[in-house]
Amino acid sequence: MVGWKKLQAQEGRARWRDRLLVRTDWIGRLGTLLAPLANWANAQAWFRGILHQTLGIHRDRQLVKFQEETFPHWFARTGENRDCKLRQAEVGVGGAPLAGPPPTLKVALFSTCLVDYHSAEVGRATVAVLEKNGVEVVRPEQQCCGMPHFDTGDIPAILKKAQANVAALKPWVDRGYDVIAPVPSCSLMLKREYPHLLPSEDVKLVASRTFDVCEYLMKLKKQGRLDTHFPNRPGKIAYQIPCHLRDQNIGFKSKELMELTGATVEVIERCSGHDGTWGVKVEFFDLSMKIAAKAVREVEAVQADLVVSDCPLSGVQLTQAGGGKPTLHPIEIVAQAYGL
Repeated sequence: MVGWKKLQAQEGRARWRDRLLVRTDWIGRLGTLLAPLANWANAQAWFRGILHQTLGIHRDRQLVKFQEETFPHWFARTGENRDCKLRQAEVGVGGAPLAGPPPTLKVALFSTCLVDYHSAEVGRATVAVLEKNGVEVVRPEQQCCGMPHFDTGDIPAILKKAQANVAALKPWVDRGYDVIAPVPSCSLMLKREYPHLLPSEDVKLVASRTFDVCEYLMKLKKQGRLDTHFPNRPGKIAYQIPCHLRDQNIGFKSKELMELTGATVEVIERCSGHDGTWGVKVEFFDLSMKIAAKAVREVEAVQADLVVSDCPLSGVQLTQAGGGKPTLHPIEIVAQAYGL
């Protein structure tokens, strides 16, 4: 499929709409600058009609919202306060040092464009949970992982982004940091696609130290370093595991982590049907929703208190197809269980 799209791109047959939709960083930066206006316009039937006719974005597609404060801006703004809390976590009552050396867990957060511009709450929950467990979190400069460019067969664009992201992450890995991604598409790119496209030692090293956020937290659990005291119980959860997470062959780490909080978790192994930019397009929207309906039927059969997915786009799809019931990320469940 990628080879066919690459051929289309080389022959100049990729549509300009498709080339626009995959520029997620550019769209995110522009949309967040005009967030109140952009979110209002995207909710207006007349404006959606214009997008439908001119851009080929289906008028009924529920779109991701733009954040008035991006996740990188929040991360920088709250950095000093978070550093203070982390230092306080290293001492006991009355300021006495804790026994043993200070925490050595360190991660470089690859927050991804979806979290940066649209789902900042996932980023904030990720930071809160990691720091609750004594993990130092930094956010290096980064670009979109490049996954959307597979839609247009633009391999040179993916290579450019891969080179930039590896160059930004490698110095942190050399200093002992692991790389954490809260969105499965991005962790899949870092782990598997980058080494395939750029088989260098630097790329392989970054890939070997990259983890999905729940995978990383379960690694801490195995090491006896995860705080398993959860004051709040989430209840019953219908958990849709995204395709790009299943494809990593790491098991059901998000399910296992949520079960540690006391939740009952039923796994839905169905594609949500959003598939990046595919389900946004006029010609594919109806089929996208038919695919989503299969997952929603299984979600409804569970009769759960909460609907959860690791992918924010799957969350948008399940929320729309499921009649508006919000879909959360597993890390948000964990943060709520901690009472954060």
